[in-house]
Amino acid sequence: MRPCLRVYLFIVLCYFGFSTGSFAQTTVVPDEGIGGPVLLVTSASNPFSKFTIEILRAEGWNAYKTLDVSQISSAILNQYDIVIVGDIPLNSAQASLFNNWTNSGGTLIAFSPDPSLSSLLGISATGGTISDKYIKVNNGTAAGNGIVSQTIQFHGIADLYTANTGTDIIATLYSDANTPSSYPAITSRNTGSNGGQAIAFMYDLAKSVVYTRQGNPAWSAQERDGTAPIRANDQFYGNASSDPQPDWIDLNKVDIPQADEQLHLLSNLMLIGNYDKKPLPRFWFLPKGKKAAIVMTGDDHGNNGTTGRFNIYKTLGPNSQDAIDNWDAIRGTSYIYPSTAMTNADLISFQNDGFEIGLHLNTNCANFTTNSWNTMWDNQWTTLKNKFPGVANAITHRTHCIAWSDWASQPKAEALKGIRLDVNYYYWPGSWINNRPGMFTGSGMPMRFADLDGSIIDCYQVVTQMTDESNQVYPFTIDALLDAALGTKGYYGVFCANMHTDNSTSAGSSAIISSAIARQVPVVSTKQMLDWISGRNNSYYSNISWTNKQLQFTITADSKAKNIKAILPSNTGTDKLQAITRNGSAIPFTTEIIKGIE
Repeated sequence: MRPCLRVYLFIVLCYFGFSTGSFAQTTVVPDEGIGGPVLLVTSASNPFSKFTIEILRAEGWNAYKTLDVSQISSAILNQYDIVIVGDIPLNSAQASLFNNWTNSGGTLIAFSPDPSLSSLLGISATGGTISDKYIKVNNGTAAGNGIVSQTIQFHGIADLYTANTGTDIIATLYSDANTPSSYPAITSRNTGSNGGQAIAFMYDLAKSVVYTRQGNPAWSAQERDGTAPIRANDQFYGNASSDPQPDWIDLNKVDIPQADEQLHLLSNLMLIGNYDKKPLPRFWFLPKGKKAAIVMTGDDHGNNGTTGRFNIYKTLGPNSQDAIDNWDAIRGTSYIYPSTAMTNADLISFQNDGFEIGLHLNTNCANFTTNSWNTMWDNQWTTLKNKFPGVANAITHRTHCIAWSDWASQPKAEALKGIRLDVNYYYWPGSWINNRPGMFTGSGMPMRFADLDGSIIDCYQVVTQMTDESNQVYPFTIDALLDAALGTKGYYGVFCANMHTDNSTSAGSSAIISSAIARQVPVVSTKQMLDWISGRNNSYYSNISWTNKQLQFTITADSKAKNIKAILPSNTGTDKLQAITRNGSAIPFTTEIIKGIE
């Protein structure tokens, strides 16, 4: 009989489908983390090295700590199971610390590694580089088993190495979508006699994720698609009349969440790399184990279709507070002009019923500067607040005409106003996307924006993948997105729709909601999504221990993390999960293959 693997949740928290109740914590977990088995090593010389925080949180890894490389010592390293080193320079003493720790049984993951780690990682430099190309994951490896089998894009610079004897190739660099190179993209090597793992990404995964999600930084503030104003899609649009280049996103692969698949691969490498030490728990992406969610929004340009639309939504499902809290009610957001002919009483009533109403900032369809954006926001918000004294403070936003004048001025300005979620990245125009359902930013995961230097901006990017002005066909588009998320592909995600609320009815909105209901996919407001993300990211594991084949830990859940789910590997190859207890009492669990891991 195999040893019994048990999980203890010592804190009395009702989760796995129930409210966290009065035991919820309210302290915001800092970006640096609260500790746990994972250490992220960063350097102020490269803020992208700290963006890996967003990657960990998006993947549910909340038990981590972030330290500058100058703070590292052998005593500190010995407190952790997994160490992720960003694209940072190392001196010989620091490289020696990582070598000794990994050879003693640690799992080291290095992004665009310093050459001093080459011997440990089992790779040899050739002196060359390639940029903005493709990788193909080896699905025959344990970590790559559940990852997409097609080539996918990376962005930034990849160093060219050869893999030494005994080094496994997890992914290969491709010079285009179909042509393999002789160079590895990701490698893994067993080291030492205590289960050490040395894993190398030949490119900076953090920078690649930012560039994939936000576009080509060299195209920032350029009008490329020929239709003013500058929009976020201009940073992806290649065929500018004055500067024809390939699109930043390979639209032949737009159905693949290319950035997310690389994040899932990183998680697999972390899980498998730690099997010699202990199985590691993390959080699922969405409430109740859901694999997809719809964020329903609409822009109302003073016509007050909002009232009729929201009343229709209330007829499509339950409307109790429990239904709203548990994402069983159909809810949405309307971004309105201050001139919208709604009463303050109606606005308050809708807010009390779980809907969101916010300002639809009007730049007159013109480009803006930070100063002009702030002036316009202050003036229009004051007008809206005077007309609707009951309107809640703005925490999410979409701008009229989807104006996005440069790389990050808008999310930085929004964050200073308390706006923590933006839906301005917009899958448009129709002549470009050609009715291809997908994720043009390579991601369905809400993550915060980064500035040009990689610094994290405290405003989440949720991409509007579905619009009623991009010549997309419904329900074809929504069905394709949801079937890929719920089916064997596992393209999980949050899919935002802009179905304009100028009119009470919307064929696109009705089709999207019908498809979601048929698949038991929640339809929520932007505020509900922000609340969930904030709650999940402020929940955490602590007191993780592994003794006599028993895994023990405490979960502390934020009050907004309703229906949060814990996940952990059920089979490490030598130990298989037998039972879970919470405070001494057995609780049920389910098993499922997630990106190749049971």
